[in-house]
Amino acid sequence: MNRWTDLLDRISGKSHKEKFEIGLVLSGGAARGFAHAGVLKALAERNMEPGIISGVSAGSIVGSFYCDGFAPEEISEIFRKEKIFEFVKLKFRRHGLFSIEGLREVLKKNLRTKRLEDLRKPLVITATNINRGVTVHFSEGNLADLVIASSSLPVIFNPAPIDGHHCLDGGVTNNFPIEPLQDICKTLVGVHANPVGPYDPKKGLLHIATNAFHLSIKSDIERKKGLLDHFIEPKKLMDFAYFDVRRGQEMFDIGYQEAVKVLDR
Repeated sequence: MNRWTDLLDRISGKSHKEKFEIGLVLSGGAARGFAHAGVLKALAERNMEPGIISGVSAGSIVGSFYCDGFAPEEISEIFRKEKIFEFVKLKFRRHGLFSIEGLREVLKKNLRTKRLEDLRKPLVITATNINRGVTVHFSEGNLADLVIASSSLPVIFNPAPIDGHHCLDGGVTNNFPIEPLQDICKTLVGVHANPVGPYDPKKGLLHIATNAFHLSIKSDIERKKGLLDHFIEPKKLMDFAYFDVRRGQEMFDIGYQEAVKVLDR
């Protein structure tokens, strides 16, 4: 399989005979991203390792480690050890309440590859360009900068500067970025880590906000899952908070178990 030069041609719509055997789409979901690593373990056990990944927010974090050569169990261990989804630091700023620099420190400390196009396996990272109000898919550039951009939740974090524009969490406009992998993969697998759960007024404003967001993208997810060969959405994840890294192993196991069910079906 040719690497990035051909991949870029494919994403731009040029005709190629070669296709990746398996492509994997990874949604956002903060700490629920532990489940993505569990799915990768199930895929590896079935000799279904993805040749290319399209990820957004938490999916871009997991994807960057996997495409950098880390095994699923290693990814989960690093996330637990570094408390990767507890990276926020409270700093009152003009455009965001928190600093995301803690995530940058974890990425720089642990990732071996500095640029997106140099990863062992190709990864496409999705973010939202707020200057133009559009979804953008990146296939080259500084890896840590692009993961930060893809993971910068609006209001909570400052927009991230990329190529003269300001970018926010890709999930704002596209929390399930299947588009870069369409027509270039023989088999397409997608993992959605944000199942819609019942509303519980006792859980407070964050629960209301996340539920409202999940409902707003539900119809798009329903449409896209019909384009996949395998759709994996662990329903049990609705019981886990967005930043509850202490239960990371549980989420890893839930992702693994759901993937086993879907893939073996």
